[in-house]
Amino acid sequence: MSQGIALVVGIAILIAAGAGSLALLRRARSRSRLWYEASELSESRRERGPFERWLALAGMRGAGMPGRFLAACLICAAAGLGLALLTNTSPALHSAAYSVAGLPVIGLVLSRIVLFLPWLAALSLAAAPVLVVRAARQRHVAAIEDDLPLLLEILATLGEAGLGFDGALDRVLDSEPAGRPLAQELRLFQAEVLGGGTRSECLKRLGRRIEVTTVTSAVAALVQAEETGSGLAEVLRPLADDLRMRRRERALARAEALPEKLVFPLVLGFLPGLLVWTLGPSFYQLFGIVDSIMRGSP
Repeated sequence: MSQGIALVVGIAILIAAGAGSLALLRRARSRSRLWYEASELSESRRERGPFERWLALAGMRGAGMPGRFLAACLICAAAGLGLALLTNTSPALHSAAYSVAGLPVIGLVLSRIVLFLPWLAALSLAAAPVLVVRAARQRHVAAIEDDLPLLLEILATLGEAGLGFDGALDRVLDSEPAGRPLAQELRLFQAEVLGGGTRSECLKRLGRRIEVTTVTSAVAALVQAEETGSGLAEVLRPLADDLRMRRRERALARAEALPEKLVFPLVLGFLPGLLVWTLGPSFYQLFGIVDSIMRGSP
């Protein structure tokens, strides 16, 4: 009876979460593009809360994004709860747990693990939005770190050709794909400068908005060059060379660490099968003897 009540409550939560998420999506789609861009610019000028900043660092910005994320968390949690309750009342699960319980010595522990699997799946489903945001942040950082060395080299080359920072940045962004994260951040930087902000403050906001070590060092160098009046090329060229060298060293370190990383998958995938094939019958007989001794049978 209690499982039925819990199932009804889980379905009600799922329906309410779905209705709330649909309302939030309709409200977000009804906003115009001009209002969205203006809100993006205003959000970049103000300080965000920890939760909103965490989403913004992963590239998830805009009006209503925290509400949509919370709605997704609620939907996944309700779906996981309903799935766990449905699976927990399934005869197949209890039959599998009963079959596993017949194994000697470790059967009771394995049966408990089998009965806990639906709740483990529910926890994994509830944590799915957080994992998606973490993966988006990792992809965001990787894309920015891939584009930054080439961007600095092009800016340094254009600076050596006589262009200023704004003209060189315009040339680069005109040829840059629109979907790249670094290009989007730099376009927002241009919008802030055109909106009346000083270049140093806009650069500092750019570094805080991205929060990547390489970008922070590049921004610090550009701010120092802006304040001291140094040339663009003589600041960006050494920085681009340093970032390229760091990238090469990081790639070499990953290549050298690859054999150690392959040890665990090889042991996990190959060694259990080998042990079961060679020592499985012996362990089965040993478990039978230990089980008979523990039960007191001859």
